[in-house]
Amino acid sequence: MLPLLNHIKKVEFIEARLLRDCTVINGVGFLLNGWRNWQELPTVGLSSATVSSKIVKKNTIYTVKLTATLKEKFEPLNRHLCYRLTTVTGGQFILGTFDKPYVISTVTDNYPGTVTEKAGTTLTAEYSNIFGLLAILD
Repeated sequence: MLPLLNHIKKVEFIEARLLRDCTVINGVGFLLNGWRNWQELPTVGLSSATVSSKIVKKNTIYTVKLTATLKEKFEPLNRHLCYRLTTVTGGQFILGTFDKPYVISTVTDNYPGTVTEKAGTTLTAEYSNIFGLLAILD
């Protein structure tokens, strides 16, 4: 049975190079193998993630897109980042791994022309590879 409460309440990030000694178990999850210094992104409300898949040359390619509205400006700069997503039920997932291809992070500042439109900063993180969104196992 699929969990019904996979709403993302917390988004954290870490540089991909700091996850070099972690283990990816394809189709199962991700082992952190110890404590990591994740930095929390202050979000507004719940964040969203979509996972889609397609077959390319007999391989399944997953595309994950994370969208989070942030309380303050965030600059990913030239860093390769991975994101840890925590659901309202306490489940944790990782977006990205320590190796190529890396997550593409885009930050958009919105200054609307009307009061009915949403203002603020939006983080969009996109990731395509053979793993998709991996559950954190430890």
